[in-house]
Amino acid sequence: MGLLDKVKGLLKGRENQVKSGIDTVSEKIEEKVPQHADKVDAAADKAKETVDRVTDTGDSAPAGDAPPAAPPPPGPPTSPA
Repeated sequence: MGLLDKVKGLLKGRENQVKSGIDTVSEKIEEKVPQHADKVDAAADKAKETVDRVTDTGDSAPAGDAPPAAPPPPGPPTSPA
């Protein structure tokens, strides 16, 4: 059993609790660092999307959304200085 399978097993049936925890933590962070609220919200949304993706629930993505974009191509190699 791989790590992803273990994570899926731990999340199974607890998706809403995990998402609630993500919201709680993001609210606490926003209280401490309000100037970064937009970044905290974006990170919380990504975390909840990841929970949906890992558990195959798909609750956060409305119907008709495009699949996630491919990762960017690797950057140019760096030469030693």
